[in-house]
Amino acid sequence: MTTIDGETVPVVSGGAHWGGGLRVSAGDLALLYLRKGEHDGRRLLGETWIDRTWTPCPHNPDYGYLWWLNGTRTPFPAAPPAGRFARGNADQHLLWIDPDRDLVIVSRWGQRVEQLVRIVSDAVPVVR
Repeated sequence: MTTIDGETVPVVSGGAHWGGGLRVSAGDLALLYLRKGEHDGRRLLGETWIDRTWTPCPHNPDYGYLWWLNGTRTPFPAAPPAGRFARGNADQHLLWIDPDRDLVIVSRWGQRVEQLVRIVSDAVPVVR
């Protein structure tokens, strides 16, 4: 436990810097980003933060604020370019977000995630 602004809160396991990590399910995190930082009518993340997340950084055009953008050098060339993703655990976990399709894909311990992303994306029409 730690105290933040006078309130005692649990330290997130695996969180660095006195528990400054984030405890959220992959699905909830993805939906939070898809909904431009809003959840149940409340703003939880600033819209500017979301926009910067989807903006290529100067050091790597395929990366923006802890999310990989599906550019030309990413491992998903067959997937829609609007997709963004986070990978973890030696690339065995995937969180894929495609705002153009209002689509979230969460894969855990997946071996052929590029094929999964391509097949699901092909089946879901563009809505934006």
